Amino acid sequence: MEQDNKNKILNVPPLRFPEFTDEWKMIKVSDLLQFYPTNSLSWEQLNYDNGELQNLHYGLIHKGVPTIVDIETDVLPYISNGNEPRNYTVCECGDVAFADASEDTNDVGKAIEFVNVGSHRIVCGLHTIHGRDKKGETISGFKGYAFASKVFHNQVRRIAQGTKIYSICAKNFNEIFIGIPQKEEQAKIARLLRLIDERITTQNKIIEDLKKLKSAIIDLLFHSIRDANTVR
Repeated sequence: MEQDNKNKILNVPPLRFPEFTDEWKMIKVSDLLQFYPTNSLSWEQLNYDNGELQNLHYGLIHKGVPTIVDIETDVLPYISNGNEPRNYTVCECGDVAFADASEDTNDVGKAIEFVNVGSHRIVCGLHTIHGRDKKGETISGFKGYAFASKVFHNQVRRIAQGTKIYSICAKNFNEIFIGIPQKEEQAKIARLLRLIDERITTQNKIIEDLKKLKSAIIDLLFHSIRDANTVR
């Protein structure tokens, strides 16, 4: 038996925290997640001012919100009065949402995960697939990064259908697998990647501030020259 274990190719990543040695569990995504219906509201039926329900449009998954959506800091639009869907499932902390369509196969199945939902009432909208861990296999903040992995997206690309627009549906997750470590390892992975995301956000803000500073300096430095040329 010991010899068999030595020869066995264990399901472990090439990079991990040294204190963890257990094999990762391979699980079918459809066995991990329970899926819920979503609405088909367009941007014209949403607003950023007020409403009782907030709505995740698939366009925000492609560009607009980070992988881990912190409702305390990340902004989502509201559903305008009179457009509220009759039946809906409010998102909970740890729920994930996938974009089910894209012109680019790299973006089909792109996912986000909700954290710090609190009292916010959020629903998933047009061209999204709303999933929730039905077995309690994962911690909040881990799934978003797991579904951002190349191994996950390679599986999605093989399944995505279409010519100009590529799409997937909840049933396709019967054919897609994901690796799940023990929760302690999940927590360390999520913490590390979240810290990197926070550093990226900070650096991007610094870059934008420097661009504004540069633009202001240019305007001030050459202000008199422009004025002189105008007078002539």
